[in-house]
Amino acid sequence: MWGRTNDEETRKNMPATKLLQMVREEDFDGFENYCLEALEQKTLRLGELVAPFEEMRRQAHADRAAALGQMVLETVDPLSDAPAALDIARIALFGDPKNDQLRQSVIELYRTVHGDKPGFAALLDASGLTKGRPARNALRMIDICLALRPGEALISRTEDVVVEVVEVDLEHGLITLQHPQRRKTITPIELSREYDHIAPDDFRVLRALRPEQLAEMLESNPVAVIVGLIHAHGDMISQDVLKSELVPKYISAKAWSKWWTRARHLCQRDPHVILEGRNPVMLRYTADVWTVEDATWDTFEKQHDPADWHATIEGYLREKKKNREQPEIGLLVRCQEFLRQHRGAIQQVRPSDALGCALVSARIGEVASDLPEDGRAIALEALRGGDAVRLIAGLTADALWQRALELLPEARPEDAGDIAAALFSRGGSAVLDTLVQLARDADRLAPIQRVIDDAVAEPVSHPEIIFWLWKGPRDPSGLRLPPDDELFTEIIHTLSALGRSLNPPESVMKRFRQRVRGALALRNHGRAVECLRRISPNRAITLRRQLERLEGVGPNLRTRLLNALRDVHPDLFVVHQQRVEPWDDPNVLWNTGAGIDRKTKERDHLVNVTMHENAKRIGEAASHGDLSENSEYKFALEERDFLRARLARMNHDLSMSREIEPQDVPTDHVGIGSRVTLRNTADGSTRVMTFLGPFDTDIDKGIYNYRAPFSLALMGMHVGERTTLTLDNQEVEFEIVEITNGLAAPASQQA
Repeated sequence: MWGRTNDEETRKNMPATKLLQMVREEDFDGFENYCLEALEQKTLRLGELVAPFEEMRRQAHADRAAALGQMVLETVDPLSDAPAALDIARIALFGDPKNDQLRQSVIELYRTVHGDKPGFAALLDASGLTKGRPARNALRMIDICLALRPGEALISRTEDVVVEVVEVDLEHGLITLQHPQRRKTITPIELSREYDHIAPDDFRVLRALRPEQLAEMLESNPVAVIVGLIHAHGDMISQDVLKSELVPKYISAKAWSKWWTRARHLCQRDPHVILEGRNPVMLRYTADVWTVEDATWDTFEKQHDPADWHATIEGYLREKKKNREQPEIGLLVRCQEFLRQHRGAIQQVRPSDALGCALVSARIGEVASDLPEDGRAIALEALRGGDAVRLIAGLTADALWQRALELLPEARPEDAGDIAAALFSRGGSAVLDTLVQLARDADRLAPIQRVIDDAVAEPVSHPEIIFWLWKGPRDPSGLRLPPDDELFTEIIHTLSALGRSLNPPESVMKRFRQRVRGALALRNHGRAVECLRRISPNRAITLRRQLERLEGVGPNLRTRLLNALRDVHPDLFVVHQQRVEPWDDPNVLWNTGAGIDRKTKERDHLVNVTMHENAKRIGEAASHGDLSENSEYKFALEERDFLRARLARMNHDLSMSREIEPQDVPTDHVGIGSRVTLRNTADGSTRVMTFLGPFDTDIDKGIYNYRAPFSLALMGMHVGERTTLTLDNQEVEFEIVEITNGLAAPASQQA
């Protein structure tokens, strides 16, 4: 039963079942290869990978999850499913918290998924994720705060104390909580350190926040109370522990036996509670009970493509086999009828999809006899009566290609080899071995060889064949294949030429990079590393330059290959100590002396005046008595907490501040303290900007915070350089025409 798992994705996305099984068996190599192939063939969605990655994290394989997660994110476009990509990137960063590339990916995905939520920018800044704070602490803070809603419950991480969320003000970094006796306002970082989320039906929530509801539920809904106690104790609770929690505080010892007899009877009828054993009885909670047939049909009828239907049926059959159960005939009949109706509607306009429906129906027919439709016969008829090359080429998944090719010798015995040869340049890497065998059986390898030769000469136009050659054909007999070293050299040369001397259409370039990235990553880059170990010193010099300027392949692949080259030829690599530019230093906040003085005075006024006045209001309100109904007293306490948080922020910023000295301001490039004149290249107008610290910012006077993204885009640039900036919601190209010392008086005043 699907109710045996809490994971909704596993229920609704059958491919995830296989991946979860691989992870549980620690078959990470199989997991890696399956992911690469399935993602490239579009038979697997990013969302279906979240559960397996969470399982890796639960099994304490976080380091492996980090490596595989980075590989997945570099193989597919994360924006195709940004929420799932964020989940995978977060898990990967937990496993490799010092990986700056992963950290940046997580930051960008958070902005994509949550950037439009009020207060998110302030929350991200407060978390320290963008400033080098330990990743796990920063992620915990962001995640717990994003999920906060008024009325929800939290539990202390150090005490058995439950509180209720009253107000969430992320823009100002304040969360108000209702404790059992009082209200408390804290910052997001304090909340993440002190509290965890807790299920709303957890017994501890009912006991602390809704005792009147608990008393009523004991009579009207005892199963809900038992489920809450199970949540409070983990996955299971014994009858004895259940009794100790309820007797005598909520149920008298005399009334217990009657209550328990009724509650046990109700639990036996409830599909979510499982009773095991006799003395004592153990009670366990399960998720919603849903059969695999329910899940399969729910998915099947929402899909619109034969490739998706085929993947759903395959997932269903795998699940039934794993559970040693026979497929349900009723579901198979229903799926066949669905396919028959769809095929009839599209037969004339989309013949390839109609063939795909017949192939899926044929797969269903392999499992059970006496089904209403013979999908195999229908597929054979379609292949005999139509343009087989065009029909098969129009199929949208390698799995459907494979099924059509298996029928091809029976449907077209006289020209199956010619059809296979014609399809070789169009097929995905997973079916090329089958196409080669069909051509070999018909003595038609010559056309196949010509396509292979063309692919090696022009790799960018044949990414699937390059992937297949690198992975290694199943049976190379009768074919002339390039040696690994030659193929590797050609691949790297092509990658380095893309966008420079080689400029194919963007879609072609992107596809080639994706497939080659996946190919070179196979077996943990093992084949590529072996090629690098055999390379000569002279060739290594050129190769290093090519690897360093590779674009569009992701830093993981580039770094792995460069590290392998460094291991073989260490003399080629000289480590230079890098200097951190002042504007990039996260530990220093540069401001003018005047700005620091202003901020110090502002801090002093907060301490000596504002907070002093607040303390007086608290004392005056307290003197009125009956604090539980005193709104003035509660407001003054909330104001005190806000002022304390503001003071802490000011003290932190002042502790990091250092004064900008006029003699340290650069004039040969844009830096902290520079006054920059920009010319609009479109209309010739000019704009003068001075970049100082956050304590000095005055937009009306043209003074900008050097830490703002707008300012950082100009840091380090020189006179004559151009850049595109977003001003007044418009992108405008500017040229830097003059850089002067912003702390020095203008020339007119000096005169």
